[in-house]
Amino acid sequence: MDKEGVLLVAEKNNGYLHSKLMKEQDIPSVYISRLAKEKKLEKVYKGIYTMPDTPLDVYYIYSLKYPNIIYSGESALFLNDLSSKQSVKMEITLPYGVNVPEIPDAKIIVTRKKTARLGVTVVETSFGNPVKAYGKERVVCDLFVRPEHYDAEDRIFAIKEYARHYLDVENLYQYAKELGVYEEVKNVFEVISWN
Repeated sequence: MDKEGVLLVAEKNNGYLHSKLMKEQDIPSVYISRLAKEKKLEKVYKGIYTMPDTPLDVYYIYSLKYPNIIYSGESALFLNDLSSKQSVKMEITLPYGVNVPEIPDAKIIVTRKKTARLGVTVVETSFGNPVKAYGKERVVCDLFVRPEHYDAEDRIFAIKEYARHYLDVENLYQYAKELGVYEEVKNVFEVISWN
């Protein structure tokens, strides 16, 4: 592969190159150094490069830097199109036993492994990059697990959006049972289905 081939790989990956992709594509590090020197690639972080006009996708960059993170809370609502606003502070969940990174402007929650991995899926950021986050049903259940964590307007918006566009009662109730909020979730969604 030559330098132009490296740029094509980056272009196909929304302007990003990272260590894992470079290894998968057998891209020699000398090409990366040369392209960075020629200003055709910019180093964002160790092992993460972008093409010059690529918008910085913080969600994606953090997921590359810290592969164990799971976007949760308001961040997961936003990534799942269940929020009309992006939260100022990213919310991230990690299972116990994983090194907790210091991420500026992030709220990090450490929880049991079983709970941490429940409902994890891959979603696209607003820039089209894949990241791990809680899926729609899990994040809706979290509105009932920690209601004090969300303001009422955000909870109502998320529940209505989910009910209107994505409702999957079977999965929703399964997650609700596993998280101990089945009755609360069932009561709300039964009322919604009557309207």
